[in-house]
Amino acid sequence: MIKYFKPGIFILSIIPFLLITYKIFFNKLGPEPVKEITHFTGEWTLIFICLTLSMSPLKKFTNLNYWVKIRRMLGLFVFFYASLHLFTYVGIDYRFSWQPIFDDVVKKKIYFCWFCCLGFVNTAYNNLFTKNDAVA
Repeated sequence: MIKYFKPGIFILSIIPFLLITYKIFFNKLGPEPVKEITHFTGEWTLIFICLTLSMSPLKKFTNLNYWVKIRRMLGLFVFFYASLHLFTYVGIDYRFSWQPIFDDVVKKKIYFCWFCCLGFVNTAYNNLFTKNDAVA
């Protein structure tokens, strides 16, 4: 039963991506498609952040270590959906025009959070190899 749990979580985590892909290809985004894509990916980023942060309390309440094993996969989905959100914002909305993007980032500091997320992913990636090298 437990060996099917992680692939099941992976499949459930891919469903929002498949849903937005379906909406894009079948023109179901409504009158403001860029806004719909940006909000959709941003909402799912926040949902996955909450799911990822809930894994440690679940471990404490249920005394099952399996929740911690799922946390890394959910964290990577946070980064995936945050990257889609950022690409939608930079690539589709502003078409890689850097001056208006810089002005918007200065005006709305919430966009700076993605860069912090990038730093966390890089740190986690580097720590993964450091811990494995120390054990070997």
